[in-house]
Amino acid sequence: MADKKLDVTPQEPAEEIGDDTPEQPEEPATTPDPQPEEPAPFPPAGHRSERFDAIRPDGTHVTVIRDIDTGGQRVTEA
Repeated sequence: MADKKLDVTPQEPAEEIGDDTPEQPEEPATTPDPQPEEPAPFPPAGHRSERFDAIRPDGTHVTVIRDIDTGGQRVTEA
């Protein structure tokens, strides 16, 4: 294996690193909407869906609604 010489000459950094970083402008706080938006219906109108009751391993009865078109599902306690 041939020995290669590396250039190890110290170089000055392009810019000084320190506490002199420019301060970011503070963004105004957003106020929450007084009226929460109505959740979109699940499944959306026109989608095929199935609904069935099930029991979780801990014994809780739940209702499962599955959107066949998108594969999404929603589980609610019965």
